[in-house]
Amino acid sequence: MSVFRRLQLSIRQAVMLAVATAVIGPLLVLWPLDQAITRQAQEPIVEHSRRASLALTAASLVGPLWSIDAAATALMASKALEDPAVLGLRLVENRPNARPLGFIRQGADLEGAIVMRTELFREGERLGELELHFDPLQVDRLLSERIQSSLVLAAVQTLLGLIVLTLVLYRRLAAPIDKLMKQASGLATRGQGGRVAWGRQDELGELGNHLNAVHDQIDALFEQLQIQKTEIEEVALHDVLTGLPNRTLFSELARSAVAGARRDGSRLALLFVDLDRFKAVNDAFGHPGGDHLLRDLSARLRAALREADVVCRHSGDEFLVLLHDVREREFVAATADRLLRELEAPFDIDGREAAITASIGISLFPDDAADHETLVRHADTAMYVAKRLGRDRHSFFREEFDEQLKATQALERELEVALAQDQFELHYQPQVGTADGVTAGCEALIRWRYPERGLVPPGSFISTAEQCGLIADIGAWTLRTACRQIAEWRAAGVPFGSVAVNVSALEFRGRRLLDTLASAMAEHAVQAHELELEITESVLMTDTDSAQRILSRLREMQMPLAVDDFGTGYSSLAYLKNLRPSKLKIDRSFVRDIEDDPDDRVIVQAIVSLAHSLGIRVVAEGVETEGQRAFLCGIGCELIQGYLVSRPQPAVDAARFMCSAREPETTVA
Repeated sequence: MSVFRRLQLSIRQAVMLAVATAVIGPLLVLWPLDQAITRQAQEPIVEHSRRASLALTAASLVGPLWSIDAAATALMASKALEDPAVLGLRLVENRPNARPLGFIRQGADLEGAIVMRTELFREGERLGELELHFDPLQVDRLLSERIQSSLVLAAVQTLLGLIVLTLVLYRRLAAPIDKLMKQASGLATRGQGGRVAWGRQDELGELGNHLNAVHDQIDALFEQLQIQKTEIEEVALHDVLTGLPNRTLFSELARSAVAGARRDGSRLALLFVDLDRFKAVNDAFGHPGGDHLLRDLSARLRAALREADVVCRHSGDEFLVLLHDVREREFVAATADRLLRELEAPFDIDGREAAITASIGISLFPDDAADHETLVRHADTAMYVAKRLGRDRHSFFREEFDEQLKATQALERELEVALAQDQFELHYQPQVGTADGVTAGCEALIRWRYPERGLVPPGSFISTAEQCGLIADIGAWTLRTACRQIAEWRAAGVPFGSVAVNVSALEFRGRRLLDTLASAMAEHAVQAHELELEITESVLMTDTDSAQRILSRLREMQMPLAVDDFGTGYSSLAYLKNLRPSKLKIDRSFVRDIEDDPDDRVIVQAIVSLAHSLGIRVVAEGVETEGQRAFLCGIGCELIQGYLVSRPQPAVDAARFMCSAREPETTVA
């Protein structure tokens, strides 16, 4: 078999070669033995034949020799050469002066011939001696003749055997193998020949039927794989929750749309839709409720657009809308307004209504971008502008937006450096009694000591810190620094009253506020009455589990709370009633014009009356004139804060002020 493999023979060729070898091989192997046996059998026969020839020749010569007939003797003697095995003859008569008689076959060589002799007698009288010379190669010639006949017979037998075997092999092996090969090829290529009907019941038929079963299994497997492939492609290119195209598929569609628009000279519009305060929905209704809203919202978006337009889910609460064949900006603006109105309608989540708004940024091709990636980036930039303008609106991209974004990103990096290098510091603005001018406390206000620009007020960087997520780190730094300052002032005997620290609404969404507050107070042994947290009305309106848990924990800690900028937001009286802060801070926008604006005077007086009715002290911010102080004192506002009293000052200057303002000043009374 290794020889067949080395020769690279097909099965058919290997079988034919094996058959020929099986027929001819034994003949070649057994040939010497056959020759030996044949020679052993022929030699006695030849010996007997020679003796018989000698006896016959002798018998035929007795008569002529007796009658002394020389001619008849010669004739009978010559007939001995008719035997092809006799090469020569010699006859010696037993009478006086008789000459020996001899015959030699023409061309024969008597050297090495086998000689046999016999004496001739008649009636007891010796007539002479007969000598015959026989061919020594007689046995070899007989064997050669037999070999020739055996070879012819073997050739005929081999040829007939090969013909019969070829027919049998073709019908029983070669043809079925060809059929199996085509069947296997059909299996490999999933062609029409993959399944073949087999009527035979032998081993090859069983193999063919097995291949048919394999073909059926492979077909079923391929169908299952095709279904799974379709499902995988669906999952890979579509959002699992909403069924909308995902970012990958949208990129392909947008790239194709840009290429088509560039070729046709048409315009595209890309709308970047970002939901406003979607986290509040998740907090209020749980993530299943948020998923429910996203599914319904996706259906609304799809229904509000044309069939040719594309909408995809870009990320958690962000969606992209691609508008084809846009001719006028007014059409795009109208589409954005229609989407905003669709989203404003309340959503039903398990029988409860949920309201949501969105901010939409818009960029145009080819006006604002030459490729789909830039188109998305510019729409994203315009969306952030829409959020800064108050949310629930749309905004078209403009070049200056990109510059603003780059400036904001640069500011974010600078803020990270400022935190790492401790470039922030706290200034303190005192709060004094409206009537007596005695220091009741102060508000800690953060400043950024920028190496190149000097002291930077919080209005220049707080909103950016909130957007980039650094506000929590800055808030934590503010709390720790304020607590350390309280400990220093306490040790120095400074009558600071309490220090108020502003807490961003975003800090109420995280989990660090309580831990940071507790660790800072414990580190510096700060008591609850020495520290006050200022929160905005937006925190009161944040009906989330985390915010309510933090407020509840602060009440348990008996931490004083002040509501900052009261009157500028929703001014929810229900939350004010439940929270019961220690102070309300009237925003400076109401204080600024109270000397001249009767409406502001009415509002401020109403706030003071409301707070007093609830047992809450009132602080007026932004007091800059004596007339403002006099009016506030007249309506019972307990505390004031503003430039009339003192500007925000570093800790050393603020301590000096608070020590000097410990006793009532007659000028303020």
